[in-house]
Amino acid sequence: MTRRNRRWGMAMAVTALATALTAGLATPTADAAPVAAGNGTIVARLTGPGSINDTIGRYNIVGTDLGVLWDNGHGEIMAAFGDTQSFNGWSLLYGELWYWRSNVLLRSRDRNLADGMTFTGHAGPPGHAKRLLKPNLRREITIIPTAGVAANGKQYMNVMSVKHWGQPGVWYTNWSGLAASTDNGQNWRAVNAFRPNGGGNAKFQMAAYLKVGHTVYTYGTSDGRWGAVYLARVDERDIEHLGKYEYFSYGRWVRNNPDSATPVMGSPTGELSVAWNDYLGKYISLGTKDSGVVLRTADNPWGPWTSGEVVVPANNPYSGYAPFIHPWSKGNNVYFTYSIYTGYQVYLMRLPLRRPE
Repeated sequence: MTRRNRRWGMAMAVTALATALTAGLATPTADAAPVAAGNGTIVARLTGPGSINDTIGRYNIVGTDLGVLWDNGHGEIMAAFGDTQSFNGWSLLYGELWYWRSNVLLRSRDRNLADGMTFTGHAGPPGHAKRLLKPNLRREITIIPTAGVAANGKQYMNVMSVKHWGQPGVWYTNWSGLAASTDNGQNWRAVNAFRPNGGGNAKFQMAAYLKVGHTVYTYGTSDGRWGAVYLARVDERDIEHLGKYEYFSYGRWVRNNPDSATPVMGSPTGELSVAWNDYLGKYISLGTKDSGVVLRTADNPWGPWTSGEVVVPANNPYSGYAPFIHPWSKGNNVYFTYSIYTGYQVYLMRLPLRRPE
């Protein structure tokens, strides 16, 4: 997300306040037996020096993070990354070793994830993954992708405008918004669907997408890693029209009123991804917490979600965050991208599952 220190740790005062504010508001969690057969482990490094992809030579990516994953609907995985570093010499004039661009996109057709995920294309000219959306440096320091989904024959990204990086695990946004691409992610334009960071829209400054049939579910969290998780839904035809979204509120759906949204997962939760898992026959989520990566399950997109089990302990690997589920995970293994701040690279992880007896 940024070149500044954003390890999993967060300000304890902020966490305590968020927990107190959301206590008793979240939908009651379901009791369930653990479904992880062990901790998540590294399969391969996907970016940077020593990776399986030569991202330096092929895409001019020396370091990056996130790796938000979604299926483009045409046999290809889209992977959107956050602040990305390369070396071009000009940055030295500004007193920095690395040149930073705010967001890039790679593509993959690799279905054999047991040995890693290889990239097969990118957005940009040959040899360079270009910046997708340019920040206005007078108002924001970067624009970061947080989720992606294919809908209406287009590709969509949810992005956040970062105003300020605070303490580790804390940052502040101006807004979150929607960007669309009609050429498989090569070019992007902002859609007039912005959520200013205030009121009910503050609950949706970061997102995770889940598409079920023609319905797109948006799981929202506040800026940083301290808030609870909220839920909205919309028919994919109306994804660009915020006035047509419905919000899950105390077990019912309320239209065009983000203020009404109540938590479906508790705080603190950071970067989140949600998917259907055929092996378990349940929806699963992976989220960043101060304790590490937490796995939750539910029978319905709105829950009730289990309270969760830690599947990647904090600091093992050290300074990890942002687990994004690979949509092509099959069988009793869930694969996901995972960012490690030390070295500032993205890895593919594997989490073994077991069906409760």
